[in-house]
Amino acid sequence: MRPPERLLVAMVVLFALIGAGTFGYMEIERWSLIDSLFMTVITLSTVGYQTVHPLSPNGKIFTILLIIVGVGTVGYAIATLSEMILEGHLYQLLGIRKMDRKISMLKDHVIVCGFGKIGSLVAGGLKEKSIPFVLIEENPQVARDAVEKGCLTVEGNASDEEVLRKAGVGKARSLLVTLSSRPADSVYITMSSRLDNPDLSIIAMASDPKTESKLLKAGANRVVSPFVLGSHRMLLALTQPTILDVLDLVVSPEGGGFIFDELSIPEGSRYGGLSIADFSRETGIRLHIIAIQAKGVSRLVLPVAETVIHSGDQMVVIGTREEIERARVRMGLPAESFEGETTFETS
Repeated sequence: MRPPERLLVAMVVLFALIGAGTFGYMEIERWSLIDSLFMTVITLSTVGYQTVHPLSPNGKIFTILLIIVGVGTVGYAIATLSEMILEGHLYQLLGIRKMDRKISMLKDHVIVCGFGKIGSLVAGGLKEKSIPFVLIEENPQVARDAVEKGCLTVEGNASDEEVLRKAGVGKARSLLVTLSSRPADSVYITMSSRLDNPDLSIIAMASDPKTESKLLKAGANRVVSPFVLGSHRMLLALTQPTILDVLDLVVSPEGGGFIFDELSIPEGSRYGGLSIADFSRETGIRLHIIAIQAKGVSRLVLPVAETVIHSGDQMVVIGTREEIERARVRMGLPAESFEGETTFETS
């Protein structure tokens, strides 16, 4: 057990001994409650005061037993408390309570399940983009490492519904499940989270096609397979290395230059029903619209100047940060995308 748990056990045993000692003196010696309690406390603490009243033979035997059991318990509790103070466990407990308060105040945040190889990279990316997130990690040492790196962390198994609720799954906007080596847990986490928050965007990682279908049935919006992505990159490196270089440049989080972003045409917007060419003229903003996803349709459209955009459409655009921010203001969108932007350097 950890020091806080050991201290709790010792305190429970200690209070039980105080109660038993008080009751014993009242029954054996027929003393009052105050006298019996006082005698019990000075006996357990080994203060050395004289007895309240002369003890009978049975009372002496009872006192000997109380000293043997009680002094060891008191010493154990003091040693555990000292260990907590010396090793910082007490400070850690206060820090956990403070962290719990911060997590309870979050809304529309991201929950990352697992701080492994993928989860740590995802958490680092979210932190760089200033996207609020909560990490759930089962391994105590890994959880402590995450806290030291400044991550709001809930220690526990993400498949535990109470742990998910503690992370604020009911108020979260997205859930990222990075436990690809534990498919059963991933499916259960996805299903449980979907029940708690029907509007939650769930992105899960899977290494097996069978697990991918189960995750989608359990309620995942998207399933990512690192092995599939890795195989695609290896094929590109072999057959079309220049394309791979361009893709790496596009998804690189470093550099100034242009950025990729998503712009959604608001419902009732005056830009709905315009062609791409008319949209550019109306806004006066120099953006390259490279793909459009119509509302309720999964297929992407590669637009031309005559392509008409409608309210609810998602546009994938490329441009400077300043131009994209201007477009957001003109269209009445939030100043920054929740998903963040992808930047790449220009030559």
